[in-house]
Amino acid sequence: MFTEAVAISVRRSAPSSPSVIRGKGCFLYDEQGKSFLDMSGGSGAANLGYQRDDLVEVLKRQSELLIHTGWNIDNPQRHEVVAKLAGLVPYAQASVFAAVTGAEAIEVALKIARAATGRQGVVYFHNSFHGKTQGALSVTSNSGFRKHLAGDNLQLTALALDYAADQDPARATLWREQLAEHLQQAQQANRLPAALIIEPIQAAEGMYPVPLALLEAIVELGKRFGVITIFDEIYTGFGRTGTPFFSNPQLLPDLLVLGKALGNGLPISAVVGRPELVDCLGYAEHSSTFTLMPLACAVASKVLDIYHQEQPWQWAASNGGYLRQALESFGEEDSRVANVRGRGMMLAFDFEGTGKGGDVLALRNRLLEHGVIVRTGGRNPATVKLTPPLCMSQQEIQAFIQTLQGVCRSL
Repeated sequence: MFTEAVAISVRRSAPSSPSVIRGKGCFLYDEQGKSFLDMSGGSGAANLGYQRDDLVEVLKRQSELLIHTGWNIDNPQRHEVVAKLAGLVPYAQASVFAAVTGAEAIEVALKIARAATGRQGVVYFHNSFHGKTQGALSVTSNSGFRKHLAGDNLQLTALALDYAADQDPARATLWREQLAEHLQQAQQANRLPAALIIEPIQAAEGMYPVPLALLEAIVELGKRFGVITIFDEIYTGFGRTGTPFFSNPQLLPDLLVLGKALGNGLPISAVVGRPELVDCLGYAEHSSTFTLMPLACAVASKVLDIYHQEQPWQWAASNGGYLRQALESFGEEDSRVANVRGRGMMLAFDFEGTGKGGDVLALRNRLLEHGVIVRTGGRNPATVKLTPPLCMSQQEIQAFIQTLQGVCRSL
């Protein structure tokens, strides 16, 4: 008998999970026709929702013309994607290094930093997640993921963050001074890292926003010491946090890593940065078979048109604020719903009950029974993570809150 490997098998790990066969907007539907409000948004990739008609039409049209060629055969769709990123990303001029997955794009960014500096080391941060391939895993902090990591000997350093620094300028100053001291000592020992890499909001480990003062310090000190700064915006990009990207001209890293919502469900990712930096890698120094495949590029090109025209980050800002306020209000009634955090439509809360009613897995499973999909876990296993499509309406948010309230009262 052949079966899916346990590491990727939903059916083997959670036999009661639905098998979905179609989607529309913010909903998925199983084989029996039951609907599920998806508060995970395809792991944050379906910013524009499922089966949007104009995207489906582009996919159909391109699939009839040309699906795949190999990365080293040119096609017009790939150049459209590059051109349409202009005006969204915060660079006046940029070179775009496309890839297939987010983890691969992280690998590319690390290669660029090492090529540009001639150094090997990388500084990453506690509670980080950058992917599960070997290079991306090397800068991911979760020890459960890292246990099969090979070759972990490239001067990799994990530093702590101070999540309260935005509330206390003195703490922000202290953290900045500690990072400066770390880099100064590394410079004196001739061991400066090639890169500093960080997610503006640490998604996988529980939706923890990195204080703005710390991000500013990373960019500033990277420039001072000649260390390449990399912002992993695979999750936060394309409007999820209420702005096109967390990065902006005033908070500009050397390299910006994109993925997930660039294809709204099709696999395409990219590293963006100054041409003289990104082009440190010569022709064919990195590539993969499906890079810039015509089908993914055609859909991503249309996705970028929609971002330019409809500015869905405005939906994320307004509806995300509405969702957060509703969660905070419910938390005042039910103390188990606590620590609401995040930005835009990238939110989380902790379900902090004790005993029989406090099991977050019971909450997740009961929500699923009532037609709502959520993701749980992180550094605090009691965390509920919410990254729904940005097109979610306030009526759908109300439906989620009402279901959450009903389920919590039943536990």
